[in-house]
Amino acid sequence: MREPRRQSCRVEYQGERIVISGSSTEIHREAARIIRRFASSATPYRLVSDTANQVVLERPGS
Repeated sequence: MREPRRQSCRVEYQGERIVISGSSTEIHREAARIIRRFASSATPYRLVSDTANQVVLERPGS
């Protein structure tokens, strides 16, 4: 059985900020993955902006 085709998203690292662009489903999936991955770190990423084609994550105090 074939896997459903995934579209890609673009991830840009800008210091303490991560900008994810692409299709809505993929950017939200990638944002959730990053937030989970850094959830237990001293400075976890937080969602600061969410539009149809772009999500911005930032570390507190940035």
